[in-house]
Amino acid sequence: MSGDSPLCAEALRVNARYLEEVVLGWGLCPWAAQAWRQGAVARRVLVAPAPDAAGVLAFIDEIAPQPATSIGLAIFPRLTLDEAAFGTFAERVRRADRDRRAPGAAAPFLLAAFHPLAGATTPVEANAGALVSFVRRSPDPMLQLVRASLLEGLQDKQDGRDKQDGRDVSGEIARANQATVNARTPAALDAAVREIRRDRDASYARL
Repeated sequence: MSGDSPLCAEALRVNARYLEEVVLGWGLCPWAAQAWRQGAVARRVLVAPAPDAAGVLAFIDEIAPQPATSIGLAIFPRLTLDEAAFGTFAERVRRADRDRRAPGAAAPFLLAAFHPLAGATTPVEANAGALVSFVRRSPDPMLQLVRASLLEGLQDKQDGRDKQDGRDVSGEIARANQATVNARTPAALDAAVREIRRDRDASYARL
């Protein structure tokens, strides 16, 4: 299928809902919001029914030379892997990307796996760290590629601030997210994620 196929178009539409209504709409990742609004997010729909590391590696090679692209999203609308199997696939991609580089050479992107069942049984209100899994419950299996230099820059900024006033910035963000979710209720966030998934299922069924 081409990038202009109805399935690709719907996968991108549903994915945009997830980004805008969950990640941005709930204010759960400020730097991701900035990247999305500035057009620094590249998305690729991979329609193979089986996991294919080569397709992800080709996507990495395409966006790596584009410094304006800070985030890449590889979306898999036809994969039926469960969360554990998709996590195994994500690790296979990480290793394949690392193994093709010169010894000691860093990969340009860090990779995280998102899945429709991620955090589905996690008690979000229990602790701030639970949000990491919960927010990764995307409508389709997805690999998020974050440019390593972006995170290094954020870490440098955080380290400098930590040295100045002892603040734990990442911890503050996690606690702020927990407060936001608990104020609006985890049930409301769960309902938003489930409604997008229902939209996805109904849309794909019509194709």
